[in-house]
Amino acid sequence: MTDHAQHENHRSAGRLGWWISARRQPFFWAILAMLLVAGYLLRGGSERSHGLEDDAAASAPTSMWTCSMHPQIQLPEPGRCPICFMDLIPVPQGGGADDGPRVLTVSESARALAQIVTTPVRRGWAHATVRLVGKVDYDETRVADIVALVPGRLSRLYVDYTGIRVRKGEHMIEIDSPGLYAAQEELLQAVARSKQVTDVATGRAADQATELVESAREKLRRWGLLDEQMRQIEARGTPSDLLTIYAPISGVVIDKRALEGTYVMVGNPIYRIADLTTVWVMLEAYESDLPWLRYGQRVTITSAALPGEVVTGRIVFIDPILDPMTRTVKVRVNVPNSDYKLKPGMFVRGVVEADIATSGLVLDRSLADKWMCPMHPEVVSTASGACSICGMPLERATSLGYASISKDTLTPPLVIPASAPLITGQRAVVYVKLPDRSAPTYEGREVVLGPRAGDEYIVVSGLSEGEEVVVNGAFKIDSELQIRAKPSMMSPQGGAIPAGHLHNGMDRQDHRAESTPGHPQRVSGLSAAFLEALGTVYDSYFNLAESLAADDNETARRAMSTLANSVFSISSSSRPEATSEPWATVSNQLIRTAGRDFEADDWNSLRAAFDTVSAAMIECDYRFGHTDSLRHYVTFCPMAFNSRGASWLAKTEAVFNPYFGQAMLKCGKVTDRIAGSMEASDE
Repeated sequence: MTDHAQHENHRSAGRLGWWISARRQPFFWAILAMLLVAGYLLRGGSERSHGLEDDAAASAPTSMWTCSMHPQIQLPEPGRCPICFMDLIPVPQGGGADDGPRVLTVSESARALAQIVTTPVRRGWAHATVRLVGKVDYDETRVADIVALVPGRLSRLYVDYTGIRVRKGEHMIEIDSPGLYAAQEELLQAVARSKQVTDVATGRAADQATELVESAREKLRRWGLLDEQMRQIEARGTPSDLLTIYAPISGVVIDKRALEGTYVMVGNPIYRIADLTTVWVMLEAYESDLPWLRYGQRVTITSAALPGEVVTGRIVFIDPILDPMTRTVKVRVNVPNSDYKLKPGMFVRGVVEADIATSGLVLDRSLADKWMCPMHPEVVSTASGACSICGMPLERATSLGYASISKDTLTPPLVIPASAPLITGQRAVVYVKLPDRSAPTYEGREVVLGPRAGDEYIVVSGLSEGEEVVVNGAFKIDSELQIRAKPSMMSPQGGAIPAGHLHNGMDRQDHRAESTPGHPQRVSGLSAAFLEALGTVYDSYFNLAESLAADDNETARRAMSTLANSVFSISSSSRPEATSEPWATVSNQLIRTAGRDFEADDWNSLRAAFDTVSAAMIECDYRFGHTDSLRHYVTFCPMAFNSRGASWLAKTEAVFNPYFGQAMLKCGKVTDRIAGSMEASDE
């Protein structure tokens, strides 16, 4: 026997002796029982963690092994994933005899573990609430300019400053004009000659005298004199070199362009008056909002400056051209303002409630089968005719995008919950539960979706009423099909999925925020004014993050609103940066998300919106930087949103988690640091 063999025998004998000795100890069996229980629990947890794949792997032969997190890994023997180092799992070969390329059959226990829930496809009116942001502006049809119609010196201006409210017919200006004096003298001479000719002659001579008088009067009318002023001149019998100009409309003086004592020429502007009893509300609508918006729709308007007050108006104009920088369309709403509470420049929010019919037309029972004026949506008639305001022919509401109300010819559209489809940006996949199967069986099906209406999608084609669609667990089914190399959401032809195509846009964004291998190129040549305005956006965002971390819902909601207003203020400015494509990309996402109305206790929606806002703010910091000398920190929480993970921007390295608040305040880690901008240039 060799020395090595003798050594092994001694070791075996030693282990056997230890085993016999240990069995006699009172604690031995207790420790053994604990180890057996722990092993059972770990085995059960491992089995549950595999989800749906173990259900089929138990009875199917295996020749390949894959990773449940990275299905593109296909190895001929078991081991660990080279990407995430998880244990590989077997790839089942084949399936049921009736299985199609996109069909998956699971057991009842696997269905319960995966929490797969289905709901029937139904018909119903798809209702959408469209929320818009914008600001108040003047009604251009109710603005009038007072200009000099005759050269002269402004001897007196009765309105000394802008903002004064005036009434139609009130005196505004007194102008001293030598030319006006001569024109009045011509009128008096024509009147005197007309009287002489009338007394001694008739016929053509009298007509000529009358025509001369009317010609002199018309000249004075063109110079701004009223008929009453000319009658006073004729009654007085002497001309005057002073002319009084009166307000042409009632309203507010919004511009004063001349000073008392200055000399003006014909056409020089002096005052501008705006009638504010009706104002325009200019709203910004994104491309995804357009299917729900129609001419004549009623819009509810609110403003932070008028808490608790609601006004309504109708859409009178939808811009036919999309702004390429902001990716929005201007929507104009006429709103009555007799109490002058809505002031031009004020930020407002608009809400449109819309129902969509099968054909994509808006269903409005107050306008269906009616006639409307294409210029004045408030003019609605049950029969054809002319507009009572402008005289234009009325048009059918159906020609303006409204559905007929006839129940015999109008069928509600098919709708499914928004959680049902898996959307890649190019196609939508829905998993349908196949009927009359002994075990739960699901089939993937590509569908064509219409617009999203709140928590539902309109289905254009691909589904039938009554079919059961998966609303919870669809991604787990799709992942199992990916593992089996069958056609799935990201791999419509089946086979292994290329690396880098396993996650949707939000997942890629989150992983990028976690690893930050690089960041977008910073925009150069930023003005100091733009960066200063951007500082208010950062302040609002950090206030929002701190409020969420402190579980202060009300402050967080106000911070969201302030953030949207700050971004909108920059986008509405004339600075070159505000019209750039990088800013349009960031600002659109911020205004659209932060500009929504959030319920008082809806933490889920508020924190989900914060996730989207944070992604845009991180992009903003990479692109534009910040002016202070402190660094900003990109912080990542791996537990947020059911372990999907989410990032946020912070002023310090200390972690105060806005996704969990006080429940998990310190969960997170800093993944990147962003220095302040050093490229500001004075304007």
